[in-house]
Amino acid sequence: MDGKATDTRRAFLAKAGAASLAIAGAVGAADGGPLATAPGVRPPRKERLMDLMDKAGELFDAGDFDAADASYRQILSRDPDHVAALAQHAYIALLANRLPAAERLLKRVLRLDPGHTRSLSNLANALWRADAYAELADLLPRVKADAPTATPEQLRSFAGRRPYTISGPETARIPFAASDPLPMVEASVNGAPPELFFLDTGALFALNQDYADRLGIPMYGHTTGKTVYGEHKAYQGRVDRLAMGELGIGDLPVHTIPDTIRITAPDGRTTQGAIGTSVLSRFLSTIDYPDQALVLRQNTRARIRARHSAPMWFLGDHYLLSHGTVNGLDRMVFFVDTGGGDIGFTAPRTTFDAAGITIPPGEGFHQVTVETVTLGSATRRQVPGLTGAFPGWFEHGFGFRIGGLPTHAFFKPYALTFDFARMRVLMEPRR
Repeated sequence: MDGKATDTRRAFLAKAGAASLAIAGAVGAADGGPLATAPGVRPPRKERLMDLMDKAGELFDAGDFDAADASYRQILSRDPDHVAALAQHAYIALLANRLPAAERLLKRVLRLDPGHTRSLSNLANALWRADAYAELADLLPRVKADAPTATPEQLRSFAGRRPYTISGPETARIPFAASDPLPMVEASVNGAPPELFFLDTGALFALNQDYADRLGIPMYGHTTGKTVYGEHKAYQGRVDRLAMGELGIGDLPVHTIPDTIRITAPDGRTTQGAIGTSVLSRFLSTIDYPDQALVLRQNTRARIRARHSAPMWFLGDHYLLSHGTVNGLDRMVFFVDTGGGDIGFTAPRTTFDAAGITIPPGEGFHQVTVETVTLGSATRRQVPGLTGAFPGWFEHGFGFRIGGLPTHAFFKPYALTFDFARMRVLMEPRR
């Protein structure tokens, strides 16, 4: 583990309320060195918990969330009100998309420490995913960082409405209108003629600003959106109905993206927005690249057979995570983002350097070839990569390291399924 990772972990634990670490550190410094224990004497209880927290933190840093959670549970069995361990235990429940448990645990943390920054943002994201918009609207002004892409006014506009009301066939197959540089499907918003939308697990449901204006989508303030193109105002609105073929989804939150974020199909048409994780997570969703279709199943408990699979975690309001490797490096956390057109992989500079990939001199984007990238049990070789595209804030922005991002070209041989019931990414190659 590098020094930056260690510093990040300790800073994160400090923010999480690990007061015992600060107390023990102060005592050690006053004595001129670390705390010592005579041979045969059991270490003091505080020191044992501190060691367990360090061990759990190292596992969490590395994305070994199950093993980290076992350590946090061990701490909580000895000290049920250990705020730092409880907050991390709750965080892992949220990553696993266990929403009732995560909400219960996060509210307990906030009773013990009402200003706990990470738990406030995590609770907000749990409420967002659970469609608890009224409660989220009241909480949102207290959330200082990593808040869902929403405003209180937008959330309150859903009073008396049930978000994401689904109608139509149990299984809907929406053919691609185009597959490169990203898969695109036709969709209708509020009864307007169908337009093109690109599929992107690195996005929410979004409309281009001028298209939203043309349709008269009601807006309720804005947040700040972050993309590889920089920051922009994301206006927050409500769509009455999204239709893809015979499938209809009623009452959806939506936000705007700049008009510059558009993709042109081979027939010359341009996209009017994105269909992302906020929609896909409502279904057992398959982006079938070889058979050129988006398949949405209302039965989220159905079983899909696939030759390859990988664990999946749900971060924030729409980020999907998994485990993978690059050029034989140790397993790391990947951001699973299908929206990187024409490339198969990007990563922080630290990953490219460790993987022995030479980056051409100069700032900006550089094309590279990555010898081997794995995602779970799936392996791709000679993957087209791009340097400079991975957002710098994303690598250490969530209390653990995100080391890479497989994207469009990596997934093209597969029917790619996101199973939110079992939290698995499934990849079935088509021959």
